[in-house]
Amino acid sequence: MEYKSESLEQTKIIAAEFAATLKGGEVVALEGEIGAGKTTFVQGLAVAFGAEGLARSPTFTVMNVYPATHDHIKKIVHVDAYRLRTPDDLLNLGLEEWVGRPDSIVLIEWPGMVEEAEIKTDRVVRFETGSTETERIITIE
Repeated sequence: MEYKSESLEQTKIIAAEFAATLKGGEVVALEGEIGAGKTTFVQGLAVAFGAEGLARSPTFTVMNVYPATHDHIKKIVHVDAYRLRTPDDLLNLGLEEWVGRPDSIVLIEWPGMVEEAEIKTDRVVRFETGSTETERIITIE
């Protein structure tokens, strides 16, 4: 499904609608260039699951875990693999602890950086910049 967002708020609404399709245990790949809307999308998804505070890009921390207050989703795990270079880098984060847990959702930005880690993604969300400064094309597979 393809969506066009004209604002940060619209991107967050699309994310909340996507969140409603998740059951728990999924790994979601977030693909797109820097500034294409990946972290904004995560912010909208986190709010939809009742996470407290604003989700931040884990560029330097590599992985952030947000507690959620949803009925069955209790943790949102947000990984930015941009700075990782080997599959071991990803696994050393302890990510396997979160993958497949029915009370968690794992979101991985830049999943191509660690494809060899053999972490199966259940869904892919692609982000592209549009024809204006704020327009984003979001494709959910």
